[in-house]
Amino acid sequence: MANGQNAVGLRLSGPLINFITIVLGIAAGYFLTIQSLKIELAAKAEAAVVGTLDKKLAGFEVILKQGVVNKEEFYRFSRDVEARLTRIEFYVTDKPGGQIGEK
Repeated sequence: MANGQNAVGLRLSGPLINFITIVLGIAAGYFLTIQSLKIELAAKAEAAVVGTLDKKLAGFEVILKQGVVNKEEFYRFSRDVEARLTRIEFYVTDKPGGQIGEK
């Protein structure tokens, strides 16, 4: 090993080390910028999806508020349906099969 060269045969000088550092810094900056842009785009997409879901949920809330009945109205409706079904049942049981619908 003559003249202080290492076994590889490559001697790193100060300017070469500076150049490699600059190239690696630029590459790191580039990839960090790309990554931050991806994160921002993902956040915007998520915000758009959340906004759409909020609008849909608000629409469902309006539909639910319009279609909700109180307990008393529900029980009244339930009793009316039960009374109608009971009348139909009595009508069907009072008339033998061939007489239903005949006068």
